[in-house]
Amino acid sequence: MKPLEIGFIGLGRMGQNMVSKMLSSKTVRVVVWNRDQQKVQKMVEQGAVGAQDIQELLGLLKQSRKIVWLMLPAGEVTEAMFNKVLPLLKSDDIIIDGANSNYKDSKRRHRLAKERGVDMLDVGVSGGIIAAQTGYPMMVGGKQEVFDYLAPIFNSFGITEGVDLVGGQGAGHYVKMIHNAIEYGMMQAIAEGFDLLKNGSMENLDLKKISHLWNHGTIVSSFLMQMTESALKKDVSLEQIKAFVADSGEGKWSVEEAIANDVPFIANTYALQARFQSRDPNSFTFKLLAALRNEFGGHAVSKED
Repeated sequence: MKPLEIGFIGLGRMGQNMVSKMLSSKTVRVVVWNRDQQKVQKMVEQGAVGAQDIQELLGLLKQSRKIVWLMLPAGEVTEAMFNKVLPLLKSDDIIIDGANSNYKDSKRRHRLAKERGVDMLDVGVSGGIIAAQTGYPMMVGGKQEVFDYLAPIFNSFGITEGVDLVGGQGAGHYVKMIHNAIEYGMMQAIAEGFDLLKNGSMENLDLKKISHLWNHGTIVSSFLMQMTESALKKDVSLEQIKAFVADSGEGKWSVEEAIANDVPFIANTYALQARFQSRDPNSFTFKLLAALRNEFGGHAVSKED
């Protein structure tokens, strides 16, 4: 059986790392396009095939069943590209949305794809910056047959036992949405705990040493605690980071979903609301939250003047 090939649209920070890992596996032929052709050239230097536009990308895919992965910002950008690519595909081709799209949009796009006989998967991709080395966890929604067909691609850059089909249409993005809401709650708990360590009645505690200790066999050891240790090693006072924490759509969508279904969602709802409060310039909690987002996802932080 020939190695699969894939057309990959969107070479942002995560997209580039995903493609790099696919190419390093030597098991997938990757054709790439991005609005910024310098990013395309960077991937070509690693072994990808570059395309000048979407039509050329599709033309460079030689297998009869074309596979196109969209790795673009959720919302209007993904919507526009989906609507551009879908009419260019034929029956039995596959389109994949790897953005953090709203699962309701994903379900609608599944229906539109089905009307044209095109298969679709919605994929929630996690793992942050470190996944470029370890492999990417992925939560996949769609048909089992399509997931199984694409297994060689998922295996080329996914993390072992961290990639699976979690349900039907929209399920990948639904599960990723709630995953990110839980992430909000866990980050909030860590940040508040370290704020109390810093500003409680026990003075001059060594936060770097405590974070290191907590990452070795304690109940709260975790990937996020590792990122906490990393941030504190760089700047234990976090003086250069503003106490401003952005929120992505998944947290809000999860709270809306909980309200709509009368499901208690207390800790994670509080964590979302707390981000709206992140305007206190002296808050160590929100400085650490901002630093954590930067550590695991490379999200921008606001620097103090």
